[in-house]
Amino acid sequence: MTTAATPPVGIPGPGGDKYLGNLHAFSSDPLGFLTSCSREYGDVVRLGANNVLLTSPDDVERMLVDRNSKFSKASADTRRGSRRQGFPRSMMNSDGADWQAKRHRMRPAFGRGLTTRAAEIVHAQGERMLAGWRTGAPRTLQDDVSVLTLRLVTSLMFGDEFRDEDTAEVARLVAPIMDLSTSPLLLPEWVPTPRKLRIRRSMARVDRTLRALAASPAASDPDRAPVLHALVHGDPKPTPDELRDELATLIMAGFETTNDAVVWTSVLLARHPEAAERVREEARTAFAATPAGLARMEALPYTHAVVREALRLYSPVWITSRDAMEDMEFGGYVVPAGTTVTVSQWVNHRDPRHWESAEDFRPERWLPGAPDFPRGSYFPFGLGPRACIGAAVATTETVHIVADIWRRFRLELVAPERIRPRPALALQPMGVEVVPRAW
Repeated sequence: MTTAATPPVGIPGPGGDKYLGNLHAFSSDPLGFLTSCSREYGDVVRLGANNVLLTSPDDVERMLVDRNSKFSKASADTRRGSRRQGFPRSMMNSDGADWQAKRHRMRPAFGRGLTTRAAEIVHAQGERMLAGWRTGAPRTLQDDVSVLTLRLVTSLMFGDEFRDEDTAEVARLVAPIMDLSTSPLLLPEWVPTPRKLRIRRSMARVDRTLRALAASPAASDPDRAPVLHALVHGDPKPTPDELRDELATLIMAGFETTNDAVVWTSVLLARHPEAAERVREEARTAFAATPAGLARMEALPYTHAVVREALRLYSPVWITSRDAMEDMEFGGYVVPAGTTVTVSQWVNHRDPRHWESAEDFRPERWLPGAPDFPRGSYFPFGLGPRACIGAAVATTETVHIVADIWRRFRLELVAPERIRPRPALALQPMGVEVVPRAW
């Protein structure tokens, strides 16, 4: 939450503390705070002196699709060059012509070929994970799935011959990359907080490892490592710092999104045995009748519906913000240039105005014949030109992993009351301990 001298005029919202505004309320319970703001104040809410929340699906679509070019993804600190932490030179954090050039460079690598490849390799990696499971032996689900998804990311990005020791080195980068990529409160660079000291120590290792990956033989082979090849040899050719930032954000996005989606989907299936049984039967038929690949994905329509419903209730991307670059009107209010405008997947995906029994898990919402919903009420991978470039790959991986787990095992939650969402850079599932059981 930022604070500025003059709030957008006339927009309703919570008053907050005299000095910190709503910073404490947001920081202590972001999901609850945003939800209550939406329910109490409507479609346009003033969150702080220079922050506005949009909740109308039409306004979400206008912001992310129709008026996308009038918003900046990079923060004001990044544009001024005053924020050096994080990965500001990546496509994810770029704007305007710079973003367009980087997206153009990466687009060919994320075509149908990469999705096909993901569908083909995910089965072997899933079997490798499940081979270590034993019925009745408790598992920390997120730990298991994180190893699997990291192997998938490294294989797709860096080549099929990526070694286990190399994957282990990348695994050691995940925590500092996540740390470098999120900071709810920016302090001056010279303030020696423990977090900043930890980041500085990590940065040298992040640099060394990512630069070594970029120099690997796979970077010259578009068939073996299409993503890495596109980064290293694409047009425009990236600077070393750009290459480092792109690799870091791709690892982070590819790893975290799929990991969280698989775990949240499994939590929901564990709580809804009838849906789990249906996934099991569909998966057993599909795995027996079709080889690994996109054909198998097409044979899993109900599992797709389950994953889409899980992404509605627990979208890994739970909040999206942009800075308005000019005055704009939303919901009859003027949002001034410089305002940080926020939309929240958590809020819109659970809005009872657009979803019947919004808090309930109902995969049938996504089956043929279900009612339509406003476009801006469901956007787990974003909307418009800046929608996630790897959405098809992530969905393919998630559907297959979920199907593979549940055709083999029924998962029992050890302590369901302890499971909670942690709204960090992604919506992380915490406390998910499971016991695999035989069907």
